[in-house]
Amino acid sequence: DKDASNTLKNRLETKWNVQNLNEKVLHFDIQRMDELLNGFDDSEYGQHQGLKKLINTTNIDVIIGGPPCQAYSIAGRVQDKNNMRCDYRNYLFENYLKVVKEFKPKIFVFENVQGILSAKPDGINIIDRIRDDFEKEGYIISKELKKIALLDSSEYGVPQTRKRVIIIGINKELTNDNPTKILNEFYLDILPKFK
Repeated sequence: DKDASNTLKNRLETKWNVQNLNEKVLHFDIQRMDELLNGFDDSEYGQHQGLKKLINTTNIDVIIGGPPCQAYSIAGRVQDKNNMRCDYRNYLFENYLKVVKEFKPKIFVFENVQGILSAKPDGINIIDRIRDDFEKEGYIISKELKKIALLDSSEYGVPQTRKRVIIIGINKELTNDNPTKILNEFYLDILPKFK
């Protein structure tokens, strides 16, 4: 979304004095994965060298993001005669997964709307599908997301009441400890201290 990209650029420049924002903030279609990774020259999106060249040999600690939420939105499902079951956006998390798979961060943070916890586009809870797909790529996600991952952003300084699901995934290779214990500690002990 062009407006969201421009808002992010403005915030990074004015609040954090980040430079070279046209290189660092990409306005592009995540479904066009090959171009996103390897570069593009497009009449709508402009030019960019791609994420691989931008990242180069830098080790990535964290990837933060989330796919478009319209298909998971409860309001969207109510308005759609098929309850958003046929909406391709149900599976855009797979593109986010491809970025995580490509760069293998230590952790990822995946944000989305509350409706993701109940969405079942093909009869399978999408949150279970997301967990299974990330686990196949070596990441652990809490199995208790419905209980611990729904947060009210207004409790964390965001100037609006907005519930969001925050999914944290830990690369299994990084710890000998029980990753489930680490995740529960994060959600139940650490995160509440930032309210």
